[in-house]
Amino acid sequence: MNESEAFYNKIPKKLIYISFFLAFFVDFIPLSGSLFFWLPEFTALILMYWIINRPQNVGIGTAFILGLLLDIGTSAPLGEHALAYIFSAYIIVHNRRQIVLYNYGIQAIVVFTALMCNEMILSLIRWRVSHHFLGWLEFVAPFVGAWLWPLLNKVMVSILNFRYLRR
Repeated sequence: MNESEAFYNKIPKKLIYISFFLAFFVDFIPLSGSLFFWLPEFTALILMYWIINRPQNVGIGTAFILGLLLDIGTSAPLGEHALAYIFSAYIIVHNRRQIVLYNYGIQAIVVFTALMCNEMILSLIRWRVSHHFLGWLEFVAPFVGAWLWPLLNKVMVSILNFRYLRR
């Protein structure tokens, strides 16, 4: 067990739940309109973060449950986000051992791939349900999510280090 794994194994589950709650809170804010098309799904980003760093607690089953909760909270067709999160979580779980070894730039490319897969599945489901394509601008969000990935990692590690050092 290396130093990073030992660090993440000491994190209580309560902190994981709090981070998901905050991500839900941000995703539930009704920012509809043409100005906020570029915002990524923060629940998906936090899900990927915990799948990479805490795979013994967060996995594909967690992705399914979080997707259902997000569908209920945003009044989307039930299972839309659940299906998308399962596929993006599978990409991360399948490549987790390699992703951990990469720097944040290469991790951002993998996260971009997972977020783009997530957005494509959501677009296909929306098109199938409502026969309406929202436009190509909705595919900007995975780019922003990948751009925010190193910042998310730094913020989460800072919070976790603060909590660890405070003891």
